[in-house]
Amino acid sequence: MSAASRLWVRAPLWRTALFATIFFMIVALFYPAAWLLRTVPRLHTVTHYIDHMLGRDAPAAPAADGDDAGGSGTAAPGPGGAAPPGAQSGGVPATSSAPPIDTDLHDIVPFAGRQLPLPAGTWHPVLSTQIGAHGEILSNVFVRTDRGVVTGVVIASASTAAIPKDQSGSLQPTCHDDAAYMNRLTTPAPGVTDCVSTGPMMLGPNVTVPAPDLNLAFERLRVLGFPMPTVMVVATWAHIVRGKDGSVNLQAVATAISPAERGETKLSTILADWSKQGIGLSPFAGRFVKQVNDWIVAWSPTLLNGYNGKLQPSDDPRPGSKDPGYHEG
Repeated sequence: MSAASRLWVRAPLWRTALFATIFFMIVALFYPAAWLLRTVPRLHTVTHYIDHMLGRDAPAAPAADGDDAGGSGTAAPGPGGAAPPGAQSGGVPATSSAPPIDTDLHDIVPFAGRQLPLPAGTWHPVLSTQIGAHGEILSNVFVRTDRGVVTGVVIASASTAAIPKDQSGSLQPTCHDDAAYMNRLTTPAPGVTDCVSTGPMMLGPNVTVPAPDLNLAFERLRVLGFPMPTVMVVATWAHIVRGKDGSVNLQAVATAISPAERGETKLSTILADWSKQGIGLSPFAGRFVKQVNDWIVAWSPTLLNGYNGKLQPSDDPRPGSKDPGYHEG
């Protein structure tokens, strides 16, 4: 009898420890802890494959109104507490899919038959949804990270066909909100509205937002172990075209930008400093909000050119694409 076989027979505690080690390694692959994913980034690929095989690409939809949503936190995902344009608060999206999050995206991506320019950096798709009576509203969520920490989230929504007047009310983004940091509205042509605005988005460990698609996106980021900042500043651009019959074509892009230091999620300022009144009392918050205001005003013409299909691909960061949350190098 060999030494290994004698150990196997005479050491039941060692056998138990061996079986337990194998068991917990398998459990870790199916349900990896956030710290483990951060420590071993390559596990993302393995766990994504396992999730795909088990049909767990997208997290379960949030609970219906009145049910326990799994947390007591709330968020203001858009200026003034409203959901970002295109996010629906009534019912779960008709269809949703979770593309491979390890896909790298830069510069321009096709979206709703148009071009969507992304801010500087490497972006990853988080969630795609299709809603509406005939699936005529598309919504995509993208995330940018640096040193494993989320620095930006883009929520883009657009119609692929004119929406009847009686169905467009809840889909149209708000171009004026008294609680927003900044609103700017233009009417470049009859029946056409362009607007930009900025506002706070408060986040926390148990945040739920009043939009099923964003809840799915944020939950997927949490499940995959991406730390979220406690506060983000949302810069929104919207383009609305109204037909003579009252129908509407629209596209809206909300970009949530982290004001945290590189590799960090927490801020030295308190949450109250990021209210509309508080930014006047906090030099840091006021300075960052001004940077975001200036950025979205300068970036909005590029978003409009993408809507009209006038952009050419670029290997280098596009002029104006470096938002205040982007870290070079």
